[in-house]
Amino acid sequence: MWSSGGDATLGDVQEHRRYTRVAATWPVTVRIGDHVLRLQTVNLSAHGVKVGLDAALPPVGASAQLRLEPPGAPAVDVEAIVWRADDDGAAFFFIGTGDDAGSRSAVTSHAE
Repeated sequence: MWSSGGDATLGDVQEHRRYTRVAATWPVTVRIGDHVLRLQTVNLSAHGVKVGLDAALPPVGASAQLRLEPPGAPAVDVEAIVWRADDDGAAFFFIGTGDDAGSRSAVTSHAE
């Protein structure tokens, strides 16, 4: 698994969010390399998602494939990078492939 090195936690960084986050607890599958984790979202925005972790933190900057499963809607697959790793989870920034605007719209339309 990944190490939980001290440089992975960025607790001293001030919060400067540009996009509104919405609390959402959805199933999410996170695939980073050979590692596959079934987890839950904590919150999400049009550009990213925070995922609660019960395992070691993935390295910041790592590429990931996420499958978000909003209730009552089809799953949404997005490409992302690990943007930040905190004690309570990891924040992923969507980098998307293909219909990026459509993927973001699908994610946020089910968060309200």
